[in-house]
Amino acid sequence: MDLFLSTFEHRIDKKGRLSVPAPFRSVLERHNGPLYLFRSLTEPCLEGCGPERIGQIVNAIDKMDSLSAEVATLQTMLSSAQEMKIDSEGRITLNADFVAFAQLDELALYAGIGRSFQIWLPSRYRTREADARARAKTNGLPSLRLSQENRISSGNGDH
Repeated sequence: MDLFLSTFEHRIDKKGRLSVPAPFRSVLERHNGPLYLFRSLTEPCLEGCGPERIGQIVNAIDKMDSLSAEVATLQTMLSSAQEMKIDSEGRITLNADFVAFAQLDELALYAGIGRSFQIWLPSRYRTREADARARAKTNGLPSLRLSQENRISSGNGDH
């Protein structure tokens, strides 16, 4: 399973071009798919993924009550999604709406979060990360329920 992991900081040039981290480009290339970006519904950042994740969201919507508030919320997310073209130097061009929404300036931080990733103003992400670490220290770690099919194999036959 290909995942978007780790954090990377890249400079945004005067034309709004932003390099996509090489490991993230590799995930997209292995699946021969485009990169999609959209405005987060819950955070002041952009979210990105490949077509597989977009497909999962669309499939989930198809199984829901088409008149529900949940469907309207997910449709709002999809309506802001844009397919991003990666140029020969591994960069995407962020439009002014995306830059304003995430309040980006000359730097952007990519945060890999599994099947998708986020693009943040670095200082805002670091504050969020510090808050999450403080919560974990105070409240303990969230309970994870890992089914057998969701576990990542160590490669030595152990599960």
